[in-house]
Amino acid sequence: MATARITPPPDAVCPEAPSPDVNSSVHASLLKISEALGSNLELASVLQTILDLTLQQMHAQQGSILLFDEHQDRLQMLASTGLPDEIVQKGYIQRKGSIAEWVIENNQPIVMNNEARKGEYHSLDEKRRIFSAMCVPLRSHGRVLGTINLNRLDESSGEFQPGDLELMVILTSHAAIFIENSRLHEDNLNAARLAAIGQTVAGISHCIKNMLTGVRGGMSLIEMASSSRSWERLDKGHNILNRNIERIASVILDMLDYSKERQPRKGCVSLVSLVEEVMGTVQSEAEMRQVRLEKRLDPDVKMVEVDAQQLFRCLLNLLHNAIDATPKGGTVWVGSEQKANQAILNRLSDPSAKGAVIIRVGDTGSGVSAEDGKNLFEPFFSTKGSKGTGLGLAVTRKIVEEHGGRIEVDSEPDEPAVFAIYLPA
Repeated sequence: MATARITPPPDAVCPEAPSPDVNSSVHASLLKISEALGSNLELASVLQTILDLTLQQMHAQQGSILLFDEHQDRLQMLASTGLPDEIVQKGYIQRKGSIAEWVIENNQPIVMNNEARKGEYHSLDEKRRIFSAMCVPLRSHGRVLGTINLNRLDESSGEFQPGDLELMVILTSHAAIFIENSRLHEDNLNAARLAAIGQTVAGISHCIKNMLTGVRGGMSLIEMASSSRSWERLDKGHNILNRNIERIASVILDMLDYSKERQPRKGCVSLVSLVEEVMGTVQSEAEMRQVRLEKRLDPDVKMVEVDAQQLFRCLLNLLHNAIDATPKGGTVWVGSEQKANQAILNRLSDPSAKGAVIIRVGDTGSGVSAEDGKNLFEPFFSTKGSKGTGLGLAVTRKIVEEHGGRIEVDSEPDEPAVFAIYLPA
């Protein structure tokens, strides 16, 4: 509510402290407010619930919760009932000249009755006259955050009394606590975001720096080959250049995949065809490292409902890692099966699914240590030293979870590792 003056009228009520007497209906309202606080973290939703319950308890027809914005010296409207749409849509009122200004500056609640009828004080809604008004500060840790304002427009509701003000002080304390907790929660989220950004920048910088070293090495070989006309050296420099450009592109794609929440574009995909396509992509790498690729696919698992491009990325990441971990003459394999027992279904985001498709990628390497296994899917964690970006498995897990599935690694010390992707059938 806004007014043309901020000094309270002579008969305004400004009690020192609320009485401890609370009737049963207030207990019921406090219970509902507590339930709202416990079931919802959205500030606007909870404050609107608190305001509606307070209006109902106090038999008022119009109200608002205002938060003092020190930077812009105005009152932000966090919740409202019964006010005109143009005021609500504006989202704030000016602090100067408002009853809320007096309440905030004096840290005192106030009730106004007679002056409202004489026309000295008006509602924000100029078309409606206030019969009785009440404004109570929102206090937290001795600081005033804003105000809760209630107006009775109907004379049959009677005037606000000192006892009403005492009950209001109790009800508003919950709103003040929630606003303060919401601010602390937001501050913690911002701090976490800044820490994550710092970690991300450091991780990317390290990866790109190593790859640029490879790019410079490739360029140097090409320049030397050009001056000496050595085609063998030119071919070697070209391969180094291409390999590092692909690694830079892979890091950027991984970062995009990891930073964005996306809904998979699912379709019926032939699992056999998808696995063959991924194996074809890594075939030259496997041959260069003298690693054999094998398919161990269940012929009964023909089609899967997935985002083909995203699952391709997952399998490609797993195969690259498996080839890197496999010694010369070893084997990397991809297998599949379908199961419907509850222990398997519990790995899915919807355990009521009719079945699960399991895709496994294994190798004949030395496996993953128990210590590394704890951090394997964390971003920027890598067992490859400067050769790894630490994003591949983090992105793979994110994609699998977006499909409603789960990825696990099964590895004992000095035993080959097997990665298993569980997807809804």
